[in-house]
Amino acid sequence: MTDVGSQLRAAREAQGLTIAQAFKATRIKSVYLEALEANRISALPGPVQARGFVRSYANYLGLNGETLASTLDALGPVTPVAPPPVVKPSAPVTVKPLTPAPDRSVPRPTRSIDLPSIPKISLGGNRDTAPASPGGIPTSVLIIGALVLFVIGAFLIVSALTSGARPLPTPDSDMPRSGETRLADVPSVTAQASAAPVSITLTASEHVWLRVIRDGQTAFEGLMTPDETRDWIAADQVIVETGNAAALKVDARARSGVLGERGQIVARAWSRSGSEDVPLAAARNVPSVTLFSSTQRP
Repeated sequence: MTDVGSQLRAAREAQGLTIAQAFKATRIKSVYLEALEANRISALPGPVQARGFVRSYANYLGLNGETLASTLDALGPVTPVAPPPVVKPSAPVTVKPLTPAPDRSVPRPTRSIDLPSIPKISLGGNRDTAPASPGGIPTSVLIIGALVLFVIGAFLIVSALTSGARPLPTPDSDMPRSGETRLADVPSVTAQASAAPVSITLTASEHVWLRVIRDGQTAFEGLMTPDETRDWIAADQVIVETGNAAALKVDARARSGVLGERGQIVARAWSRSGSEDVPLAAARNVPSVTLFSSTQRP
């Protein structure tokens, strides 16, 4: 092995190389390179690593690495130096402070609470042992009476709420019996129906001319634009006159529909009895066509 270390050191010095340069080239630690050149085999990690270090270092220096590595086999196994054991620091011992024991020789003061006595109520015995009221009536009897009064009062309140406070019919009342109809009520219903106003809604699908007459008075005369909606309410009658019935949609008495055909002159009246066409004479001066078509909107 002496020849191995001497040959490695002589080859390195002959080339003018340093240990640091050899480390950068071979990636072998400097301490291992120095151990190889000093023939300190025990400083190497093991026999396999020693052969590899010698082979790589010798090849780097231009020597025959395999020949020098085989020299290690003739010297016997290499025993690596065991690293020193790692001594773990012991955990610090925490000493708890001693707590003085309580002095049991001194008795602690005790407090007694005097609770008021609760009278017992016996409902099933032959003899009432409960204390009596100042008037001489047993307390249990008073409690039972109070419970009975409470139940009666609750029943009356619930009955009043569920009945809806509706008065019961009397023999002299005017309420009709089952299957009977009061004739006095019929005129009142008819009077209410006759007093209802007449209401219609007009919706234009295009520019259209119309005249609206409410109760004999002209309420509107002019143009309605597309998608325009107007409501008309009268006491007795509403008359609508137009020269293009297809351009008006009428909603009256939960019914809706177009007033007529395109270019048709219509004069229609709505009243409480329904709707009807009035004579064309009542629709004088009504243009026969619309002023603007649906494709020529202003």
